[in-house]
Amino acid sequence: MWSDTSRFIVLEGLDGAGTTTQAARLHDYFTKLNEDSFLTREPTDGPIGKLLREILTGRLMRHRLAEREMALLFAADRLEHSRLVESKLLTGSHVVCDRYIFSSLAYQTLDPAITPEWVMDINAGFARPHLTLFLDVPVDECLRRISSRNESPTVYEKKDFLETIDTNYKRLAASYYNANVGPIIVVEGTTPPDEVHAEIMRSLETHFDG
Repeated sequence: MWSDTSRFIVLEGLDGAGTTTQAARLHDYFTKLNEDSFLTREPTDGPIGKLLREILTGRLMRHRLAEREMALLFAADRLEHSRLVESKLLTGSHVVCDRYIFSSLAYQTLDPAITPEWVMDINAGFARPHLTLFLDVPVDECLRRISSRNESPTVYEKKDFLETIDTNYKRLAASYYNANVGPIIVVEGTTPPDEVHAEIMRSLETHFDG
């Protein structure tokens, strides 16, 4: 069975696409099989990751940083995170991550002066996912889900930003793949969570066993 070998699997998508929910479900799946699994996320819970969360929710400053500064902070947070991911894989544990390098590529290129090549350059050498699953959910549905949360929105959770980020994800998928950061599978994310999880499991079985 494909899951007998440790895998680094990343969930990606717009804010509100369900990456956190589906990452947790995949982690639970491995755990119920009595397989070691490590659930993680970006920004991380480390010092730089906590700083990023404060910035993203606007609690630290009234105005968000420029995307170039954000990209460098995310890369700095990812440096230690990548080492942790690699150490977990070496022990035979699966790693399930809510967001990773593909997010930096899509979000930080909101600034048209930032090239995909520059984003990939500052993220070179980090742990390479075995597979990235992109949850495809329309912007309006993401906004509806965000509005139903009892949480403060992040600086990116606005329609104009999300529309551009959605375009960036789709136009830069080839850049991500060509940079040797692993394959991407698109998963329909508008169906109920159980159905999305079932589609993720089918995608994993097809990709790793096929």
